[in-house]
Amino acid sequence: MSPAADAGANRQELTAELAELDRQLRDLSQNWEAVETEIAQKVRRRRELIVRQDETQEDHTDEINRLQSDVYALRDRIKLLRDAHFDFSALYRIVQQARH
Repeated sequence: MSPAADAGANRQELTAELAELDRQLRDLSQNWEAVETEIAQKVRRRRELIVRQDETQEDHTDEINRLQSDVYALRDRIKLLRDAHFDFSALYRIVQQARH
């Protein structure tokens, strides 16, 4: 293979790797936002039930506890998303090539 063909193949490989990394990061971002939105909704609903329970003497303890449990589970999911690992080697190779 000629040097030009090697460079072209290398660029295509890097482009494909970067496109995959971009897709993964976008998916992570969308998942993160969805979980944060769900947490906010459950916290808001829990607070509403607590206020309603105080005002009307209705018992919403089971639902309040379920919502709190859901929030804990969702926060654990955020931790898993935060700890996601991505392969940034394509970016490293691009930086290395730019330096030469």
